[in-house]
Amino acid sequence: MVTPKEFWNRRAPGYDASSGVTYAKTNQKTAQLALKYLKEDDRVLEFACGTGTIALQVAPHVERYRAIDISDGMVALARDKLARAGLTHVQLSQTDLFDPGLEEGGFDAVLAFNVLCYLPDRAQVLERVCALLRPGGMFLSATDCLGEKFTWAGLKKFWKSRTGRMPYVAFDTMQELERAVAAAGFDVLERENLYPAPPNLFLAARKI
Repeated sequence: MVTPKEFWNRRAPGYDASSGVTYAKTNQKTAQLALKYLKEDDRVLEFACGTGTIALQVAPHVERYRAIDISDGMVALARDKLARAGLTHVQLSQTDLFDPGLEEGGFDAVLAFNVLCYLPDRAQVLERVCALLRPGGMFLSATDCLGEKFTWAGLKKFWKSRTGRMPYVAFDTMQELERAVAAAGFDVLERENLYPAPPNLFLAARKI
């Protein structure tokens, strides 16, 4: 089976021309919703930052922005984008959420866009997110909920994940995903579906 790093490295060169175009309006809406919960002096961590699409829109509005991804191909593309935009305060690196260099309680907000459905260890990831946030910190996410309704995109991912052509994929309903976030120690403040099929659920959740 292909590893997550291998899969996303393969996707990286054409990612912006495919998913980036298809979900351009969704990404803009995601950034707008996230900015409602962020302040100028915030310390923000985005994990699974991909090619930097959201970082490019959000980072100019906060004091510190740490962006990480397991794919060095994605990180290289994000680094080029951010450099061209002059966002020198963004710290970008190829690593994962369990990097011991990430300080527990060191962030005002953690962002996770279009990644939660690809995490077989999601409960542990959400526990780690909670630990990284200061008391009252915000967890902002947007996630495809492939179990909400039948879609051809969901069927393709189901087949690819079961045949080893792509890593794990979860098939949650929107309610199931929200419950998982709440169970990890968060109070969900806002929810909005950003895409018709498959549904892409934005959640704004505060650490309890």
